[in-house]
Amino acid sequence: MPEFRSVARAAARAQALALAAAALLLCQPAASAQPSGAPPAAPAPDAAAPSPGTGNGILVAYFSHEGHTKALAEIIHAAVGGDIYEIRTEKAYPADHDQAVTVGKEEQAAQARPSLAGNMPDMSKYRTVILGYPIWWGDPPMGVYTFVENNDFSGKTVAPFCTHGGSGLSRSVESLQSKLPGAKVLPGLAVRSGSAASSGDDAREWLQESGIAVRADG
Repeated sequence: MPEFRSVARAAARAQALALAAAALLLCQPAASAQPSGAPPAAPAPDAAAPSPGTGNGILVAYFSHEGHTKALAEIIHAAVGGDIYEIRTEKAYPADHDQAVTVGKEEQAAQARPSLAGNMPDMSKYRTVILGYPIWWGDPPMGVYTFVENNDFSGKTVAPFCTHGGSGLSRSVESLQSKLPGAKVLPGLAVRSGSAASSGDDAREWLQESGIAVRADG
């Protein structure tokens, strides 16, 4: 009988040691667990996923010499949102209107494409480009064509608008259509230069007729 009790005690001690070891293992953190207080690891990026876009796919791009087209562009931008971009030439035109349009006439006769200042916008972000310019001798300034010809407008909608001294859109829409065969060019908006800053109602009506959404607070 003493031998039996001794064997039983030995078995009980072995069972107790096994239970203690198991409890100790359960208390240890798993090797792959996140350390306490550390943020969860970010998943690896999917290389095939497109980068998220910005804005609403609309760009208002404009060239302005005396501020009239800029004023109209800002009214349109406030109405539609999106991004706004000023087309500027590296070599500035003379401040005087008559001298500026004389230079513009010489550039037009030479079919010049003056270099632009600054970086071009990333056109892949935009589905609709609302393009503004003053009318110089029946056409946009040649810097507008530099902008148009150095960007990809394929599949985009282009809505032209202009400021003028009495000529309206002249031949500018047809000229743009010939330079943008892969784009849909909409009927344009023409506003007299002296009325540009107060043309909000006309601009919003034109945008709506063109199928471009106007913001309620615009």
